[in-house]
Amino acid sequence: MGLAEGSTQITLTCSKKEREMWSKEAAKEGFSSRSKYLYILIQEARAYRQHGVFADRSSEERIEELEAQVEAMKRRLENEQGKPRFRKELSDPEYIELFLEETYKTLPEILQEVVECGVLDNRVRKEIESGLYVMAGKDQVEYEPGWGWKLTTENTED
Repeated sequence: MGLAEGSTQITLTCSKKEREMWSKEAAKEGFSSRSKYLYILIQEARAYRQHGVFADRSSEERIEELEAQVEAMKRRLENEQGKPRFRKELSDPEYIELFLEETYKTLPEILQEVVECGVLDNRVRKEIESGLYVMAGKDQVEYEPGWGWKLTTENTED
């Protein structure tokens, strides 16, 4: 067989149906041979496994870390542009009226109701989660499913 220098032959066993399917796919994709087509598919699968959905857990953690950094940068940009997100919405008179009645309430009572209604929960949760993921990316904290977050031992030994 006229193999290129540095090449070797391998044997692949499959059903005749699969072989025919691969031949048709190779022709449809413009490959001169089924072997070249399968070689390219294998290379794509390797890259996909290494960098795609089948990548190891560290890739997912890196994506989460980068998403947290993006969120932090968005918040920083909003603050620098003079758009404090919380103040605008929370200080809106129509919003504050939701917590007032005909009787007097102290500020701590109003704050307690705002917290209990859950409106701040998602905002605070996202902020804290972003911070935790950034810290995890810097190995300052670690997460254990079922237990939660903790400082790493490097940070607890001063």
